[in-house]
Amino acid sequence: MRFNGMMLGSAALALGMAFGGCVTSGTHEKVLMELDATKKELANTKDALTKEQQALAGEKDARAAEKAELDGKLLAALNQGRQLEENLASMSMKVGELKGDKDKLTDEQKALVAQVEELRKLRAAAEARMADYRRLLEKLKKMMDAGTLQVKVRNGMMLVQMSSDVVFAPAATGIKDEAKAALVELAQTLASFTDRRFLVIGHSDSTPIRSARFPSNWELSTQRAVEVVKLLVDSGVRPESISAAGWAEFDPLVDNETPENRTVNRRVEIIFMPKIDELPGFEEVLKKGP
Repeated sequence: MRFNGMMLGSAALALGMAFGGCVTSGTHEKVLMELDATKKELANTKDALTKEQQALAGEKDARAAEKAELDGKLLAALNQGRQLEENLASMSMKVGELKGDKDKLTDEQKALVAQVEELRKLRAAAEARMADYRRLLEKLKKMMDAGTLQVKVRNGMMLVQMSSDVVFAPAATGIKDEAKAALVELAQTLASFTDRRFLVIGHSDSTPIRSARFPSNWELSTQRAVEVVKLLVDSGVRPESISAAGWAEFDPLVDNETPENRTVNRRVEIIFMPKIDELPGFEEVLKKGP
């Protein structure tokens, strides 16, 4: 410090004067007094320096404590930043999962709407089939009551069933005269279903037939179906809506163990062919392809 340097200079000057020449007793005492004053001043200066050093040391400790506190806050902030980054990453993953769930729900909703629409179509088709069935029953009620024919649903298909013994003589294909009137009346009913196709199927029992004209029941059952088709077409059924087939003995209603059962199995069936819109899921199959 500048003040303390001046004091030390004064003290040195005084000592130089004291030792540099002869001094009087009064002068000697004066020098001693000045030395004492200088010592005291030096002691005071040392105390002041010590206090200043202590103050600086306290300030250094305070700064160190403040730095430690700031370092702790910085570390906490860095940890919080890392935690926020982890939370953000976790939230991003959850957002992605939620988006995936939303897309899945959207797809499921579309599939459900498609299923509901398919069920609506099937219900409409079923209601249309039931309407046709009721209309057929109403038109053929008199013939059903007379036992000439039956109206059934078999293997999922609506059909009219007539006994071959009513329509044909044994082992013959010519239609009986008494059956022609019933078939003509039936033809008028079938012709009213303009949006339907029909398949006439001849059935036999298991008794084999071996003749020059009919080597097996296949030929016999098929020819009987053809004869029925011809009469129905001549009576008003559109030829492009009807065809014939023979099933021989291979689609029995009951076993062929008794004469009564064989009579049941000998029959002619006129099947109302299903339409595409009546086949569940058929349109979806066509869209997907093989």
